[in-house]
Amino acid sequence: MTTLLLSLAIVVSWGSWIPVAQAVPGAKQSTRTFYVTAGNLVFATIALIVGGSAGQVSLGWKEFWLPLAGGVVWALGSFCAFRATERIGLARAAGTWTPLNIVVAFVFGALLFSELKGFSAGKYVALGGCLVLVLSGVFLIIGSQGSSESGSSESGPATADGDRRAAPGPTLGPAGGATGGAGGPVTAATATTVAAPADTTTTTTTSTSASTAAAQSPTHRIGLTYALAAGLLWGGYFIPAQWAHVPSQLGNFPLAIGMFVAAAALAAREGGLVVLTPRPLGVLLGSGLLFGIGSVALLGLVSRVGTGVGFTIAQLSLLVNAGAGIWVFKVPAPGSKAARTAIAGILLAGVGGTVIGAMR
Repeated sequence: MTTLLLSLAIVVSWGSWIPVAQAVPGAKQSTRTFYVTAGNLVFATIALIVGGSAGQVSLGWKEFWLPLAGGVVWALGSFCAFRATERIGLARAAGTWTPLNIVVAFVFGALLFSELKGFSAGKYVALGGCLVLVLSGVFLIIGSQGSSESGSSESGPATADGDRRAAPGPTLGPAGGATGGAGGPVTAATATTVAAPADTTTTTTTSTSASTAAAQSPTHRIGLTYALAAGLLWGGYFIPAQWAHVPSQLGNFPLAIGMFVAAAALAAREGGLVVLTPRPLGVLLGSGLLFGIGSVALLGLVSRVGTGVGFTIAQLSLLVNAGAGIWVFKVPAPGSKAARTAIAGILLAGVGGTVIGAMR
């Protein structure tokens, strides 16, 4: 029963902390990262004191500075994750970085900690098949960015809170003439269009679709790049702490400090810290609290079922992330071809990544 409760705590908390943070509209991604890491640091400090390990903290390079470096890597990954979510939606972003988390962690474990030692030929074959599944899923997720159905709510660029707005196009004036997108005066170009009413819709639709596609393409590419970076960084942030060979409870505190310090540096680089009103501040600190709960629950789960199984269970948070992205933030729109393609890719990549994690 304890193992089940810990598993549920990880999946729910790690699956919801990003959607909760994204619910604050208009905040810069560096600001989100800063306040989330602040909430996580507060929770880590409380957990250290309540656990009775505060007196065991030292400033040695192995016990303190290595885990702190891992926290810096995590903060960079979090910043990339928020950027990816802003541009391509939470479902696609999480569906890209989650399987990469498992695969990257698996590769690092194999190369640095000899976790493939003793693998049979059959396991190597299964590993190759699962990698194909993961790559196929990622390519489906990427392809879903170009499979938006005509006229869906996905026609505009993503905003900071995950919404999408249609690009404004020409409208009809009071006398049936063409006006600008904001109801402005008729230009020479639009007057020419009015002279041939039969072609107006086609011309306008083609022009709007072409301009929207041109605007979205760089946004999607940048978003995908950020999602891939988040997968690489989050898949390896634990390496310094694992090299330190310190108890997880002691390593979690400097890890949280590293996250906070790196997030503060990112916020300073982007123009300084933004002071929020109490409500959005509470939401972002609560998001950090959720992440901290998941971290502590993972420590307890790993001690019971092992690192490989525990890490794999944690990645099931993808289901919560994807569900929130599609049915809460509507990116991609629920029921659209893009959403169906993204879900298919998430399922393929999730299955492949889960099996890989279980093989560790």
